[in-house]
Amino acid sequence: PEDMDEPVVKVLEDKRDLLNIVVASETLSLSQPKEKAQKLKEKLSEIKYIAEVEIYGDSDIFYDIQLDTEKIRALGLDKDHLIAALGRLSYIFPIGKIEDPRHGFFYLSTANGKKSAQAWGDTLIKVDQHYLYLKEIARIAKRYEDAQTLFAMDNKTALNLVVKQDEKGSALELAKQIQGLLKHFEKENPKLTTFIHNDRSEKIKDRLNIVVSNILLGILVISLLVAWLINSRMAFIIALGIPTSFLIGAFYLYLFGYSINMISLVGVLIALGIIVDDAIVVSENIQQYIEKGYAAGEAAILGAKEMAEPVTIASLTTLFAFIPALMISGQMGEVIKLIPIAVSALVIASLIEAFLFLPIHAAHTLSPGQKVRSWEPANRLYSLIIHHIMRHRKSFLLTFVIIVPLLTILSFKVSKFQMFPRFDSSTIHIALKADVNTSVEAMNAILLEMQKTIYAHKKEFYIKHIGSVAGWRRDSASNSETYPYVGDITLELEKLEAQNIVDRF
Repeated sequence: PEDMDEPVVKVLEDKRDLLNIVVASETLSLSQPKEKAQKLKEKLSEIKYIAEVEIYGDSDIFYDIQLDTEKIRALGLDKDHLIAALGRLSYIFPIGKIEDPRHGFFYLSTANGKKSAQAWGDTLIKVDQHYLYLKEIARIAKRYEDAQTLFAMDNKTALNLVVKQDEKGSALELAKQIQGLLKHFEKENPKLTTFIHNDRSEKIKDRLNIVVSNILLGILVISLLVAWLINSRMAFIIALGIPTSFLIGAFYLYLFGYSINMISLVGVLIALGIIVDDAIVVSENIQQYIEKGYAAGEAAILGAKEMAEPVTIASLTTLFAFIPALMISGQMGEVIKLIPIAVSALVIASLIEAFLFLPIHAAHTLSPGQKVRSWEPANRLYSLIIHHIMRHRKSFLLTFVIIVPLLTILSFKVSKFQMFPRFDSSTIHIALKADVNTSVEAMNAILLEMQKTIYAHKKEFYIKHIGSVAGWRRDSASNSETYPYVGDITLELEKLEAQNIVDRF
């Protein structure tokens, strides 16, 4: 139909917060950093996989001119002619300053003229053959556009560039590129200071470090135990199998279009113990055949072949335990599904490593005559315990049913076990909402006052930076709000110090 509104089609892009960049200066006025920040925004937007760059704190400046009607009447000025004269100031003189060589008068425009209330007040205008200064008949006040924002960092007015990436980009690689760009930017603009805060790549690094440290610690502990309980060559084979399984699992995830992110890393941590078990069971069985007198190559084939069925079945039971998580619907299901996918990838990788690569390594590494620790004392102790239990079956069963659940519950409480432990956050967000009549400038003053109060306890609360945005916040439902009467304060905390030698390394 002719009267139908034309449909508007928009393609929604998946944008993720990457990091924030603060641009500030101790000596320059805010207008100069604005220009540089705009240029920095253009350079950042040119980086591949950067989806969007928003600037907070660059509100357009307006000047409210409040006419004094009593003075206008006393001077006999026509109000309509006066308003027309004021209107001409904003577009007749777009070049900014025009000097009269005889009288030294000048006129200001909103495009290129001086940006101060005093300069506007000193503007000479002509109304009905009368020449007068604007300040004689009006009060001029500066204000900011209500739909925009004002930003402050560490009690100083600054600009905040929020950089977002698309789903294809690597946060770690993009952060490196941006850091290099900022070094070049600071060399070109020595009067400006820049720093990065709320860096999501740092959180990813922390989680990667946790996984890497768990892998390295697992390799070290398992290698030492196997070397002590069996022999050093078998310890080497098992230690080699852990990173091999991770490489195969990472290739599997890449092949099927999944990435290593914060959620999939949880699955990696869960699967770490499964990877070790397969390698230990298969390699130990190969060692048993070598001790029986078989050649290393033949022992590798027989040992792996014998364990293929039980190890595969055990791995399948693990996969089946995580499959129901794939059936969770909704947004939560989309997030949780990465955990069973990561677990399944590493379980399959562990099977490939245990029955393909490990026998090859064993055939070239293990050899007859290797000194193996005797398990006879342990077997005798185990036999005594089993015989004692079988003689007192009813008493043991009753004790087991009562004591074991109680000890399990007690151990969970004492250890404060968390299936999915929370990582310590390095940021604290405070969302504020004032009276609806509050201007963005007044909201900024409130936030600055709060910044000063919090900043006084900077060392006490281990605060690294304090940033505030007037005119924007996220509500309790994480929805973004842009009103002049709302605000947001972000506290960036110092990194948590390592509590023990494991955390330190």
